[in-house]
Amino acid sequence: MTEQLSTEKAWLMARTEGSARLWQTQPADMAAALPYFRATMTHFVALHGGILSTRQPACDGFTATFDRAADAVSCALYLQLTPLDPFDLCIGVHTSRTGTKRLRDIAHGGQTLISGTTASAVAGDLPAGATLKYLGSQRMGDAEPQERLLQLCHPGLRKYLQPLRMPNAVLAEILVN
Repeated sequence: MTEQLSTEKAWLMARTEGSARLWQTQPADMAAALPYFRATMTHFVALHGGILSTRQPACDGFTATFDRAADAVSCALYLQLTPLDPFDLCIGVHTSRTGTKRLRDIAHGGQTLISGTTASAVAGDLPAGATLKYLGSQRMGDAEPQERLLQLCHPGLRKYLQPLRMPNAVLAEILVN
């Protein structure tokens, strides 16, 4: 296994899909599941050498930084493989905070999206059984260049056939490429 060294930190941002609706329809289930969710998220981030941001409460999501992109990707995989019912995580991993937020926001519950920059940094250092599926290219932010967009795949994860949550113009560009 080859380790790619990078001077940039990797960001992992996660949000829970449909949490507002779940808090309204299943408040007791959500309240009961929240301590396990927080403990699991805190454990996996620490286990992979990440640092949790204290700016965002760990109720509807969280942000963590990692010194190595491979650690952020590995943490994302473990989080997605771990049952966190009723929480369903949408995860983005990138080397900029803005781009990571964009990836997180277009992902579906149970899906991890990774930027091409991050994918290059983890080449040859993916967790066992993990692969990356190319989904196209898009801008991660107004000031950022086009970036390859990849999905973290693993036999234990769901397969996605739904289009990503993007404006139609961006989605059309990805489908054409």
